[in-house]
Amino acid sequence: MVDGLTRGSIIAGLLILTTVGAETAPKQTSDSKLNTEAFLAACVADPVVTDEPGLQSGSKVSVQMYCECIVGKYHDKKLSQTDVDMMTKMHKDEITDEDATSYPKLEDLMEKNEGLEDECKASLGMPANKDDNEESAPVNEEDIPQDE
Repeated sequence: MVDGLTRGSIIAGLLILTTVGAETAPKQTSDSKLNTEAFLAACVADPVVTDEPGLQSGSKVSVQMYCECIVGKYHDKKLSQTDVDMMTKMHKDEITDEDATSYPKLEDLMEKNEGLEDECKASLGMPANKDDNEESAPVNEEDIPQDE
């Protein structure tokens, strides 16, 4: 009877280890394919990011936390290495005209990135961008320049 209990415990333990190992193996493989170190360094050093509302010194969210959240979204949404490299260039302000013409979906990537940033802001409890509100604000007739 002890032999049966011992054997059952060993088998149960092996099943658990096999299941846990199988669940973590694909994640490690996909994470290792995407190199985000340069992106993270560029994101953390970007003044546009550091000036975001909710990331000033003394805030509960650090710039590092925010940028790491974006990196996590890149992994979740399965962005390509080329996409990550282009976003790294964006944070370094190194996107050239040649990049813009040779990268066919640059605007789509920028919009997707903005959506991921908004998701991170919401999940971290940061204020939303005010830029979106300015575009949809009603225009007063007095503010429109008159042709003479």
